[in-house]
Amino acid sequence: MSPNQVIFLVLMGLFISSEFISLALMFYIGRTRVKEIDKVVYGYEFPHDSIFALMIRVPNYASGFLWKWSARRSGLEDKIEHFDKRFRWPFIAAFLLAIFGMVCLIIALLFEKYFGLK
Repeated sequence: MSPNQVIFLVLMGLFISSEFISLALMFYIGRTRVKEIDKVVYGYEFPHDSIFALMIRVPNYASGFLWKWSARRSGLEDKIEHFDKRFRWPFIAAFLLAIFGMVCLIIALLFEKYFGLK
């Protein structure tokens, strides 16, 4: 195998593993923690959650947990203080792993386009 192929495979492996872990964390969050946040933020919990709804709400909550300006922008600033750091870490981890996976995918695709897999 050439060095280009090794680099590409490492980047794609990082992408796949980080996205898989992020998806697994979203399943875990959806079964345990999102309903608690919904009760605090909206006053009720959504009766039927799908993974697609979680893929929208988890980054919203995670960005609020991670940055104060994002919490202020989305109206979660006063409500987020009810949750401790142990409650927040799966949201932040899933969010950052998803971003890391997308960055690895973009770098791998750019690497393949400009350097090729010879």
